[in-house]
Amino acid sequence: MSRKSPNLFLAFQISNPDLISNLRKVHFNCVQKENRLKDFIVPLETAHVTLNVFRVENERLEEAKLILQEAFKLHIKTMTVKAKVVTFKGLDMFDKSVLFAKSDAGIEYLQEIRNVFKKALADNNFTDYGYHTFNPHLTMFQVKGTRENLKAIPTECLQGMENFELGIQEIKEIQLLSIPKAKDGSGYYYCEDLYNLAEE
Repeated sequence: MSRKSPNLFLAFQISNPDLISNLRKVHFNCVQKENRLKDFIVPLETAHVTLNVFRVENERLEEAKLILQEAFKLHIKTMTVKAKVVTFKGLDMFDKSVLFAKSDAGIEYLQEIRNVFKKALADNNFTDYGYHTFNPHLTMFQVKGTRENLKAIPTECLQGMENFELGIQEIKEIQLLSIPKAKDGSGYYYCEDLYNLAEE
C-alpha cells in the first residue's frame, strides 16, 4: 500500500509589496531569456515559504489544530530567537526543475519554529513529508512534465541574479494551509488555522 499524499503545510505568506515587485522582475527577466518559462510561473498570489509538510486525516484535523496551537503557545514562552524578519537575496535551482529565491538572513527563527511543529507532529503520529535538512526558499518557477518540450530551467536565468537584493518579509503569523482545498478569493491557499506571532 503506497503512502498517501500530504494535504497540509505550515508556511508564512509573502506580502511585502517591495519584495513582490522584485519577484515580479525575476519572473519577467527569466521569461525574457526563455519564453517557454511563462507556462511554469508560480503565481505571486500564492507566494509563501514552507516550514512543514504533512498529512492529517479529516477525522483528526481538529485534534491536529489543537496540538499545533498548544505547541506554538509553549514555544512563544520559551523561544530563544527573537528576530522575525527574513531577507531574500539571489536565486538558485533544485535539479533544474525549480527556480527559487534564496533566504539570506533571519532563518534561525524559521528553523526553531519548524522544529517545534515537527516534534509536535511526530509525537502525535502524524506523517511528516519534510526533508531532513531545512532550506527555506520562495519558489518562482517549477517545470513539470514536458509541456512545450521544456524539460529544464536554463541556467542563464541565474546569471546576474546571484547577489540580487530581493527584499525582506516580516513574519507576523504562521499559517496552516490546505493543499487540496480550493484557493480563496485572492488566489491564496485555503487557511485552516493561524499562529499569531504578534501575541508574543
